[in-house]
Amino acid sequence: MTFYSDISQVYDDLFPVSPEQGELLDALAGNDTVRSVTDCGCGTGAQLLPFAAAGLACLGFDPDPSLIAIARRKLAAFPRTRAEVGGFADLPRLASSPSDLLMCLGNSLVHVPQTEVSRFLSDAAKALNPAGTVLLQILNYEVLRKAGVTDLPLLRASEQAVEFRRRYEWESDRKVRFHTALRLPTADGPRILRNEIPLYPVYPDELWEMLAEAGFGEIRFHGDFARTDFSPASEALVCLARKT
Repeated sequence: MTFYSDISQVYDDLFPVSPEQGELLDALAGNDTVRSVTDCGCGTGAQLLPFAAAGLACLGFDPDPSLIAIARRKLAAFPRTRAEVGGFADLPRLASSPSDLLMCLGNSLVHVPQTEVSRFLSDAAKALNPAGTVLLQILNYEVLRKAGVTDLPLLRASEQAVEFRRRYEWESDRKVRFHTALRLPTADGPRILRNEIPLYPVYPDELWEMLAEAGFGEIRFHGDFARTDFSPASEALVCLARKT
């Protein structure tokens, strides 16, 4: 996608790993039952770093070559880690051996239609060892839809020289047009890059049903990476579930 190619060089500045997310990833990396990890939609590979540094076998993949190029540089020091170009449908091909933990973070799940999400979760269960864990993160589209949210918070980085504006245009409850404007500093003045991509909302009850049908149990929804209780008013949905 042009959108991710444009944003790749400032991606980590705009979307840093939060302390709460870092603590959760560190806790999972230190769990004796997790020896291998797959990150689907890995972006620049930032979320794989704790696992790679712990010596675990890691696979990350993302459809955007620009992001994967950054991930490969970032993870080059860890011989048990590889980063590949690929989408959700490529999981069976790329994951040649099952993992103990499979992640899909950064609202990546809603970049494909809902039928493909359901298929991906079934593939995810097959790509996990017995009792393996899946970690998902998306926005809570139920609260966004009911509130009619169109403008997302402005993001700034590099001492506010970089600005990222985001807007939703709801075509229906099943499809959203995601409009973005990225302002980057250049020697000739600010450069503005505009993009538009479709997103396909997945709602909490729907995600629960998909996970159960795919073969996951012990499904837990949280409102953030600190694992606070999920509620209808939560802005985010962080899910941990175990393969049954």
